[in-house]
Amino acid sequence: MLKFTLSLLLTLIIPAIAVAAEEGGVEPHMGWRVINFIIFVGLLYYFLRKPISEFFKSRKESIIQEIEEAKRLQEEAEKLLEETKKKLLKLEEEVKNILETFESMAQNEREQILKEAENAIQRILKSVEEEKASILSKAKMLLLKKMSEEAIENLKSKFKNLTKEEHEKINEKFIRSLQR
Repeated sequence: MLKFTLSLLLTLIIPAIAVAAEEGGVEPHMGWRVINFIIFVGLLYYFLRKPISEFFKSRKESIIQEIEEAKRLQEEAEKLLEETKKKLLKLEEEVKNILETFESMAQNEREQILKEAENAIQRILKSVEEEKASILSKAKMLLLKKMSEEAIENLKSKFKNLTKEEHEKINEKFIRSLQR
């Protein structure tokens, strides 16, 4: 602290002497002014030494505390960052698992829909086949009926043109065929 005071005094006295020297010399009362100034600085030093030193000491301590608090906060922030990174990794893993589950569910759903569609197609094809068979059966029946009616009409027309002898001949053939 003594070095500080001396350097302060020299810093203040040297410019005053330089100003006085420029004006052409030293004033007659310049010595008293310098002595007054030194006494003033000495009194300032005497009365303000403790408060200034306590101020700087408390300021130093508060800066040290703030630095320690900043370090502590930085460590907490780093811990929080690590925890957040871990949570983020877990979250990414969960998202991946959920996506895999949904993809699996979608694949199962797709397969089920395809099976149901295949079953529906099979039922429709079976129904079409049955309808086709039914239509063919009806068509055959209609065709047989039509052919039968035409055959009967044809036979009727032939029987009308037959003589009595031809009728009897046909009847005898028919009776013989029944007897066998």
